[in-house]
Formats: sequence, C-alpha cells, structure tokens
Amino acid sequence: MGQVSVKMPGQFSVTINTPEAQKATPDYCRIVNERHFDRVRNLIEDARAKGASILQGGQTDAAQNFVAPTLISEVSDDMEITQEELFGPILPIIEYVDLDKVIDKINANPKPLALYIFDKSKGFADQIITRTSSGAVGVNLTVVHFLHPNLPFGGVNNSRIGAAHGEYGFKAFSHEKAVLEEKHSITHMLFPPYTGFVRRLINIVVRVLG
Repeated sequence: MGQVSVKMPGQFSVTINTPEAQKATPDYCRIVNERHFDRVRNLIEDARAKGASILQGGQTDAAQNFVAPTLISEVSDDMEITQEELFGPILPIIEYVDLDKVIDKINANPKPLALYIFDKSKGFADQIITRTSSGAVGVNLTVVHFLHPNLPFGGVNNSRIGAAHGEYGFKAFSHEKAVLEEKHSITHMLFPPYTGFVRRLINIVVRVLG
C-alpha cells in the first residue's frame, strides 16, 4: 500500500505516502551521513521515551540513512527535540492558547536563524515580527527568503552575526580599510613636539572651553 487518505477535522482530507512509498521514491532525500542520521533518530527516540506522541512518521532505516517525515506532539522542554536545531525531517507541534506565552518562549531561547509565521492576519504576523528577534522572517512561506538575491541572509546573536547575498554579502566578505594621509590639515599640531605657538593655542582653547 503506497498511500493513506486521512480525514482531517473540518472540511478537507489529505493523502499521505506510507514510509514504504517514501523510501521507494527517488525524490525523497536521505540524511547526509551516518553520524547525522544517528543524531536525528536519537531526537525522535528521546522524545518518544519522554512521553511525546508520534502523529505521523517516526520510521527510520539505518541501512539507507532514511528518516520518514515525522510530526510529533505533546513535546516538553526537557526533550532534546525542543532544545536543539533539528536539521532533519522532524516537526514538533506545540499547541497554544495565549500568543503572549508563545512570544515569551521564543524570546527566552537563543535567537533563531529564521522565524516562519503562517496566518491570514497581517496584524497577527506584525505582532510577532515586532516583538521577537530573528535572522529573517517568512510569512506564509519558508526558505524562499534565502533565494532572494537582494535580501540579506544571516542570523543575529546566537544564530551567527553578519549577512550574505547581494550588497550585504559583498560588504560582509570584504574588508573596508581606512587610509588617512596627512597633507594640508592642522592635525600635526596635536602631536609633539609642541612649539610655543601651539602651546599658546592650547591655552586659548582651554580658557574658552573652561
């Protein structure tokens, strides 16, 4: 069996490929190496052992570095999945009622490289954008901001400093070296030896400023 149709609450249904079908398709990527595969698998197993629910996926195959797309609910702060960057096909789902608590939680953790908001309300998105700090923000999209050549791509604070792409990348990876040569200014008066004339000027300035 390659697909499963699931009726969702409301008015729509979704069709989900089974892990067997996902493994069989050449379009679904594998984890890049064994070490990273073990890390991703351990994130899932740690969450499962600490009481999380696997809503979808969770299957792995070490022989192929295969991790099925995985949705996880009932996660808690003591799980590694809520403490680390995932870099894998895992999505923890955390339900909320109070948006203020969500914003407080975001601000209490290291600043993210990117923050993605999905909602039809512009006011909802603006509230999160103005009250949080992140490297970039995507509204009703993900990753696409990386492809835009005229937008800076980079993090802030914990998610690294600096930005790449376009003018921003040119400045970030260039060194602007200041060179100042004395020719026709009065700056030489600031340095010794101080002549009688310079000393008189200094005394005048001191009296005026005093």
